[in-house]
Amino acid sequence: MLRRLNAIIRFHWRFRKDDRGVAAVEFALIAPILILAYLGMAELTLGLMAARRTEHLASTVGDLASQSDNLTALNISDLFTIGSSMLPPFPTGTSLKMRLSEVMMNSSNKAIVQWNSTSNWTGTADVNGSTVIPQITTTQLSQGQYLIMTEVEYDYVSPIGNFLPGTTKMTYTFYHHPRNGNQVTQIG
Repeated sequence: MLRRLNAIIRFHWRFRKDDRGVAAVEFALIAPILILAYLGMAELTLGLMAARRTEHLASTVGDLASQSDNLTALNISDLFTIGSSMLPPFPTGTSLKMRLSEVMMNSSNKAIVQWNSTSNWTGTADVNGSTVIPQITTTQLSQGQYLIMTEVEYDYVSPIGNFLPGTTKMTYTFYHHPRNGNQVTQIG
């Protein structure tokens, strides 16, 4: 019996000193955590890149519109096409919605819509003469002055789709003062 106990102790002692498979076991324990961290960072990076492109798109469309004296329906359609071309490699389709409006601060200090055009916009459209929401304040616009307001919504769906929720809505609103004159008129 003592011999058997001694053999068991020696076997365990040899097994305890054997460290040939330690690296494989450590890798098996750490690898899933590292893979999840890598996929999470990749997904976060893609989401931030989509947000940056959407924000840049909104700023550029409004800036181009504010440089004009007059805008026709074809000009505005071209602006929306330019905006859509800035988003790839992210899909646009119906997930990209744009609205371009001109607002004026009236004598009652209310920002009133002069005209607007939309692309895939599903929300409520401001009609000419309606009050703008979000409300533009008198610190942004004085009475009788005009602003070009660009609103962009993008429904981002992650290509990996495991860490972010199904759809992330990115919404940006930019305001630009007309550069050539007091206002930008819409023709047609």
